[in-house]
Amino acid sequence: MGANMGKVSEHSVRTGDQACSGTQGSATNAGSEPLAFMPRQRRAALLARVVESEILPRLLNTRTATESAAAASEGDTDTLVRLLLNGTAQDAIAYLESLRDQGATPATLFLGIVTQSARRLGELWEDDRCTFTAVTIGVGHLQQAVRALSPGFQSAGLTRPNADTVLLLPAPGEQHTFGLVMLSEFFRREGWHVAGGPVSAGADAPGLVRDTWVDVAGFSIGSAHLLPALAASIAAVRQTSRNRDISIMVGGPLLLADADLVQRSGADTAATDAPSAVREARALLSFRAAAD
Repeated sequence: MGANMGKVSEHSVRTGDQACSGTQGSATNAGSEPLAFMPRQRRAALLARVVESEILPRLLNTRTATESAAAASEGDTDTLVRLLLNGTAQDAIAYLESLRDQGATPATLFLGIVTQSARRLGELWEDDRCTFTAVTIGVGHLQQAVRALSPGFQSAGLTRPNADTVLLLPAPGEQHTFGLVMLSEFFRREGWHVAGGPVSAGADAPGLVRDTWVDVAGFSIGSAHLLPALAASIAAVRQTSRNRDISIMVGGPLLLADADLVQRSGADTAATDAPSAVREARALLSFRAAAD
């Protein structure tokens, strides 16, 4: 890597977070029938539905709000980006571990400095301040750092006896897949079974949902020219899925530029960060259950 590739501006442009949009789940209405007169199985089903649609999303909102409180400073992000570009993965891991030793949790690191550094790397490439090769190496180092922090992050995870399955894939032709790394971590911590992920670039999405039961399929997209292929893939997923009520979510940088991405892609909802993606996915399933 050349010296010019690795130099990082101290004042790189940073993109802000945007609230998620899309379908929201609705709480199940128990109706006017008193609980005491309901059959036992119906009471159990109602309780499970209330837990899924009301209690768990509120717990996740509380956890996310607490974990988001300690955002990384711009100086922290600058330091990590320099290490990602000019150092090794171990250098980046050591720096993140030093922040953890100062009181940051894996969750605050994921939601703060790791997310901001990934965004910064993308900006450096888009602005032609770093080559694609340099940024790819930096993202690879960041992925190794996420794996190093993962055990501590997952130690606070939930366990569900019947885990729902989310399939996470890049849009056909999409090369930027780091966001799926973060999504996988958050979905696993909230008790989901995760299929796909960043290693599944180029995977046959219709074939995957035909052979495996999938509750929610999530696609990440960064470029508008990939939208026709994504829309075709989503339509094929709906047609071939074993789960005829499969829910589909989209995310990625294109959401910041295309407010109509959900409608244009044929998805059900969208989210621009990992915690809101988990909330949206849970809301979709609650909405489907309430409609049954």
